[in-house]
Amino acid sequence: MTGYGRGSCIGPTFSATVELRSVNHRYADFFFRLPREFHPLEDRIRRLLQKEIGRGRVEINIIMRGSPAGEEGAAVDERLAGAYHRILTELAGRLDLPMNIGVFELSQLPGVLELPEAMAEEALLWDHLQEALQVALEGLISRRREEGANLARDLQERLTALAGLVEELDALTPVVLEEQRARLESRMQEALADNFDESRLITECAVIVEKAAVHEEIIRLKSHLKAFGGALQQNKGPVGRRLDFIAQEIFREINTVGAKAQDYRLTALVVEIKTELEKMREQIQNIE
Repeated sequence: MTGYGRGSCIGPTFSATVELRSVNHRYADFFFRLPREFHPLEDRIRRLLQKEIGRGRVEINIIMRGSPAGEEGAAVDERLAGAYHRILTELAGRLDLPMNIGVFELSQLPGVLELPEAMAEEALLWDHLQEALQVALEGLISRRREEGANLARDLQERLTALAGLVEELDALTPVVLEEQRARLESRMQEALADNFDESRLITECAVIVEKAAVHEEIIRLKSHLKAFGGALQQNKGPVGRRLDFIAQEIFREINTVGAKAQDYRLTALVVEIKTELEKMREQIQNIE
């Protein structure tokens, strides 16, 4: 499900803005863009989000201004920088290459410019960040709920249409089976002619028609549709995976009906049901 949330926090020597963006995804997938100072908090952020988000690809972007370590946070190793400079100057001379390294390039070499690991306590950072993260998460969830409500209305309309098609299927099935039985009886009477055995004819027709019967499948279809509607009305907790599972069961039953159908009218209804169901399954992938 899609959504967006934003929150901010202000620390003693820094400020940070948290942005959460989510897009549709079958599973929960978190993608982090964090300043280096917040890397130790990644697991805490993930755990907090997992309590509320069960589906969707969520991008967590934290923008920081200032430094949690304050002005005293950076440390420069001048002796190491001088050593680098001497070694590089000698190397440039031996290789007859220009020596154009400056202060910035020296500062990028390992150990020259250090921001100590203990420049800010993790607990202090988390106290400030958690507040901003919670505000952003509430905004994200609010947007996702709005989208969820719209999806639920759409699925309810499609479910009503699907239930109507199943009722048509249920009403047409006995008519088709009776027509098939009558045609079989007529053909077998013509084929057997003088060797006509009415009891055997009835038995053979019953066996053939029974193989094409879909009464049990239709009963299960109606039961699954009722369960789907109940899940849509559920107000607490994630329902996406449950709806997905029920839709799979509906699809399995209608496939069985399609395999047994020996009449163009039944086949046409099966195609309509599968088309509507496929649209519903696409929407379900967006629901948590």
